[in-house]
Amino acid sequence: MRITARFPYSVPGDQFMQRARRVISFSGLLLLAAYLRLAGLTWGLHSGYGHELNFQPDEFVSLRGVLQLDLLTGNIKAPGAYFEGTFNYYLWAVPQAVLKLTARKDTHLGDSITTKDHSDLLYISRCMSVFFDLCAIVVVFLAIREATHAFYPSLVGALCYAVLPMQVIYAHFMRTHILSNLLCALVIWLSLKLRKSQSWPLLLLVGLFSGLGAATRYPVGLIVVIPCLYLLFNGSDNLPSWRLRVLERVKKFVAGPAWLIGLGFAIGLFLGHPMLFLDPSSVTKAITDETLKYAALKEFSGAHLLNLSAVWRYVTHVIPFAMYPVLWVVPYCSVVYLLFKRSLYRLTVPLLIFSLLYLYLMGKGYLAPYFGRITMLLMPGFCVLVGIAWSDLQLQVRNHRRLAVVSTVALLLIVVPSLIFDLAYGRAMQQKDAREIVRKDLQNAIGERPTRIGILHVGPDFYTVMPAAKPLNNEKVTVQLQDPGENADFLLVGFPTEAAPALINATVRQVETQGKFKYAKTYRVPVRIFGHEFSLTHFPPDMTYSFPTILLFRARTST
Repeated sequence: MRITARFPYSVPGDQFMQRARRVISFSGLLLLAAYLRLAGLTWGLHSGYGHELNFQPDEFVSLRGVLQLDLLTGNIKAPGAYFEGTFNYYLWAVPQAVLKLTARKDTHLGDSITTKDHSDLLYISRCMSVFFDLCAIVVVFLAIREATHAFYPSLVGALCYAVLPMQVIYAHFMRTHILSNLLCALVIWLSLKLRKSQSWPLLLLVGLFSGLGAATRYPVGLIVVIPCLYLLFNGSDNLPSWRLRVLERVKKFVAGPAWLIGLGFAIGLFLGHPMLFLDPSSVTKAITDETLKYAALKEFSGAHLLNLSAVWRYVTHVIPFAMYPVLWVVPYCSVVYLLFKRSLYRLTVPLLIFSLLYLYLMGKGYLAPYFGRITMLLMPGFCVLVGIAWSDLQLQVRNHRRLAVVSTVALLLIVVPSLIFDLAYGRAMQQKDAREIVRKDLQNAIGERPTRIGILHVGPDFYTVMPAAKPLNNEKVTVQLQDPGENADFLLVGFPTEAAPALINATVRQVETQGKFKYAKTYRVPVRIFGHEFSLTHFPPDMTYSFPTILLFRARTST
């Protein structure tokens, strides 16, 4: 007689293996995402601190704002951050305070951190960006799981976010966009939960995260419309007329949830940006002097309201580059698919309305439709829509094995090229930057003799070429902006991305025609995919900060 012991909490073998596969799959996804974001994280760390020293120009802005804070002495004023919002700056100020505490004992706590600590603070802040982005991947997964109750569609949406080139690139930098996306993903996740439970803590929390988003970057405050739209689309369908249904939902929303979300938003905004309430005149001045100079306010005048050319450029050019090379096909096809799925409108329409509203306001409102970072706030919503569409598609083809296999293979063929691009980009960032190579060659050529280095004043020279020459400036070496017709021992010309051969040749002719200089060398770090150089010529400039092109000219006669 065989005795079999039964354990009430045992897990069947098949179920255990299924859970194990899921844990391994999601863990592998996070490890892959972490590797893509950590590779090349030390790029440009020791370039120095200054408008003409930092390789990534916006990181100077981040450091400038953080260095004005001192949590140890209670100083929470950061005028250099008022133009965009201070919440992320307060988070960066925590490692800054730790660096001060761990500095030399003879250093007063109120002193500014040392030059070496600039690179330490920059590296720690970049690690925080990586951590925030990994958290965003987890939250995107949870949001899709909340909407679909399915594991693999959630994994697909999280995978798209994990390999999205714009996200991978910007996770390497000390900037506010990554935290903004995490807060957006949290708001989407909590908004989906509101469909089942509208408890006051949940309403307050979703408003709090929305307020923190506005305190991180002012335009991010628009995410507060996401929970509002979900609540409006989640009303009762018992009334016969759609007008009555809409009116009833609006009344119910205004009667309670709107006030709690608004209160949470105000609390989050105060916690993340207290000086907006304590010193509004300084914040207003910063917004007026700095933020609004990048705004195209004329686009919202009566004559231009329906001009969608800038928005169309984002849709057809900037977003495809941000999701290079063909990953953009997945959210675009998902949106088209979901537009024909009326049964899913309650899940999808709020995200679609938010995406269109944000794209319209930022697409028209920003100075020019050239920067990929403007589109980043759309990415969590895009990936959630991908997961919802993939879940519904799985249900449609579950009895058609061939279609299921074809759709999976097609998805992989779209995702894998972005993964390959990310890997190549990260490997290139691990190489010595072109500006460092130029600086080293100039040091060897100059030696101890007095030298004048000219910088051709064209384009964004303050980060493309000035960081290569500015550190050499001393009593013997002069670095100056100039025209090609002026005298100097060396002339440097910088381009913000890989310059096309035609542009290089035209520039060389233009400089040599003046008779002062002769072309010597071109410096750039190529991105190689399977051993072949990949061109970044047409990419948005904020995707190529790591790969400028620098031309070196020597004087025909000594000056």
